[in-house]
Amino acid sequence: MAHYIAIERVTGRVYGDTARFGQVGDVASPDAAVLLFDRHHGRAPRGFGHVGPASTAASYDVYEIQSSGSRVPTANEAEAQALVKDHGSWVVALVSYNS
Repeated sequence: MAHYIAIERVTGRVYGDTARFGQVGDVASPDAAVLLFDRHHGRAPRGFGHVGPASTAASYDVYEIQSSGSRVPTANEAEAQALVKDHGSWVVALVSYNS
């Protein structure tokens, strides 16, 4: 099964990798992936809107990593960035809305 890696648009830092959550990380959408990362970081639930790759309003870029790329959880920022570069497919840019 594929997994998702979300990268914060402003900082370029990895917000999360669903593979780090084991079976709990088997989510069905990029939105669900970011909600999982939010829960892990203790953030309040938020809503999300989908925007294009050129949007300046986007909060996150979400990439899908196919199982052929790797299902091994990334251990750090550098590994996650390399995995996105080598095996990631951009899925969507998300704008977050506090609820």
